[in-house]
Amino acid sequence: MSDEAVYRRLAEVLDSLPNGFPRTESGVELSLLKRVFDADEAELFCRLKLANETPREIAARTGLSADYLEEKLRAMWWKGQIQCDPSGPEHRYNLVPWIVGIYEYQLENMDQEFARLHVEYIKSAGLFFMRKKPQVMQVVPVEERIPDGTRALPYEQVSALIEKSRSFAVNQCICKKQMSLVGRECRMPREVCLVLSETPGFYDRHPMGGRVIDREEALSILKTAEEAGLVHMTANVRSGHWFLCNCCSCCCSQLLAARFGMKEAVNSHYYAEIDSTACRGCGTCAEQRCPVKAIEVEGGARTVNRDRCIGCGLCATTCPTGAIRLVHKNQDRISTPPADEKEWYRMKAAAEKKDISRFQ
Repeated sequence: MSDEAVYRRLAEVLDSLPNGFPRTESGVELSLLKRVFDADEAELFCRLKLANETPREIAARTGLSADYLEEKLRAMWWKGQIQCDPSGPEHRYNLVPWIVGIYEYQLENMDQEFARLHVEYIKSAGLFFMRKKPQVMQVVPVEERIPDGTRALPYEQVSALIEKSRSFAVNQCICKKQMSLVGRECRMPREVCLVLSETPGFYDRHPMGGRVIDREEALSILKTAEEAGLVHMTANVRSGHWFLCNCCSCCCSQLLAARFGMKEAVNSHYYAEIDSTACRGCGTCAEQRCPVKAIEVEGGARTVNRDRCIGCGLCATTCPTGAIRLVHKNQDRISTPPADEKEWYRMKAAAEKKDISRFQ
């Protein structure tokens, strides 16, 4: 198989996954893949599964040498091409989608050309990644704005995600880095994207480890993000969360889509509500805090467009009169996240009418 055919095959495999990797008329996606993989790496990626396997298990299935696989897969993991669970007696490897996956793992490798290519790709194919439920990401509201007495589920609480974790690290936001490389610098804090694990020491030697931190610094970073007006977002599942992003609507594709009217670009469980008798119309919520332009003027006071609101709570934290509160959505308006990543893949595959049995 020629090198060009290998990259086309890699693109097909990525597009066969529930997350998708749609082709474009320009073929920019192949240029992206060539920036990340050499031909041998691309060919090996196509032989992996979503289910993680040891090199010996992959060798038995493919006929490749276990020693070769041990060395090659470890190198690919450190290059951000695949995923690895290093916590057991043997490392276990699996393929990952483009988003969330390979793209986010290219933080250290991203340069101006990669950023330019990816911006071009997202302009052509970006809406595909958000067109059907379950969504990739869910909003986790600013917890201090959840009203007393509200029965918030664990995946709706930052504190629950942090409390159950035993390892923490922080990385630069790849979306902000990308936009800065194409001349659209963001003024928001950049070192704010957290990775989490319930395994102690998990990120001590890990390509996604970034700067290893403790729980106290993780909480401090979240507070800084809230003050800056960044939205807490994580994987749209009920358990198995391994990242907690802090996103802005000038760089994050999902928030950009929500800002421009794609109301289900991200999953959310709350909406903001403004007490018109307490609101004095200062405009702080609408002009400085709402990332998706969900706050409108009605009769001289501010009101919330519930169809646009993502329930992040940022507007409520700086309201000088305390006129804004978060309200949990009624059950008929809630999209309950899948139980875990495995169920997410199953549900997304069904929505996209894709058969992923060969990857399991």
